[in-house]
Amino acid sequence: MTDILTNSGKIVVMNRAYKSSPDYTAPANFRVGINNGTPVAADTDLDYAVPISDGTTLDDGSNTMTGSDGGDNSTDNTDTYKQGAGNTDAKAQNLIANNTNTSKVWTIADLAVAGSNATGTQFIACWIYIKDATTLSKFKTAGTCLEIRVGSSASDYYAIEYTAADLAVGWNWVTGNTTALEDLTETGTVAGDLDTFAIEITTNNATDTFVAGDVIYDLLRQWETSDLIQSFVSGYPSLDEVTYSVTIKGYLDATKANGFLINAAALENTDSTPKRTDISDFGGESKADTDEFALVFVNTLSQG
Repeated sequence: MTDILTNSGKIVVMNRAYKSSPDYTAPANFRVGINNGTPVAADTDLDYAVPISDGTTLDDGSNTMTGSDGGDNSTDNTDTYKQGAGNTDAKAQNLIANNTNTSKVWTIADLAVAGSNATGTQFIACWIYIKDATTLSKFKTAGTCLEIRVGSSASDYYAIEYTAADLAVGWNWVTGNTTALEDLTETGTVAGDLDTFAIEITTNNATDTFVAGDVIYDLLRQWETSDLIQSFVSGYPSLDEVTYSVTIKGYLDATKANGFLINAAALENTDSTPKRTDISDFGGESKADTDEFALVFVNTLSQG
């Protein structure tokens, strides 16, 4: 476990301690993340902050996707699926691939029917499960092998692009991270409702196939900045002027941040451009709707 008072945090401490009229607000919120590397003082955010609140479900993974090129229609998977975003369905989609084309495509032509049209100004992600190393080895080795497309038609879309090196066996959180949908790579000219969703996987060979359980898609969702943060537990920060320490507590109830293997947390203030003052990483803890997490930060000044 590594706990860092960031350079931004040091500036906030100095500013609020020694300026008669401080420029910066005190930390008041926290965020959590996945796949976080060891934090260092120069870090300004978590590597992959994930939504604590539900945001918007565009498709919950219960809808059949239409296959084209080397993709066949998807089938329901009720054994391997992802929680999250307040959904209660226990279903994902098997991405079935045939042996006719290296390009395998699966599409939902109307997100408004599946769940909700997308919003260009929000962040976006979905889950892709890869069964094993044999399955992953079929993904095209060089260049983009996975695209998540959302746009106004099958030929006019924004895309999240991943290479094989970006993917791993198991569940992959495929995300534009802190890039808004409308700022991702654009193909064609996107105009009108963002109602078309497609997944394209490019394999090394046209004859590379996927059967049920090899590659699974679930839960296309969006969120905004406010969904990434939560305020501290009431009564915190708690200052101890004898031990020169301050304790801060964050709390995730059973409805928050579900579906993620959380391995990091950060504190931030309420400036117009928030400053992350503290970052901690720890062994990944899986968050499900039966779990409640208490996150405790303790900062202590050395005693002379």
